[in-house]
Amino acid sequence: MSPTIDYDAPTPPYQQIAAEVIRDIKAGVLAVDRPIPSESALIQRWGVARDTARRAVRHLRELGYVYTVPQRGTYVAERGEDERQAD
Repeated sequence: MSPTIDYDAPTPPYQQIAAEVIRDIKAGVLAVDRPIPSESALIQRWGVARDTARRAVRHLRELGYVYTVPQRGTYVAERGEDERQAD
């Protein structure tokens, strides 16, 4: 069963997707320096528009959870102890 977006929630869809990716990172499902699902995979999994998937990835990057290598993909970032405690 694929996850669903709660369009009635106060949290925007891109933040809901980002929160799910963050949960996977914290649970160890997505490891440091390993790729996160591509925008296309996020679109397919969540049934959202490309812009929503891009905003989710941008949000993750702004929060410091991922980094992007041009023409390679987006990967889980190493986070210091201070950053983990701030969550």
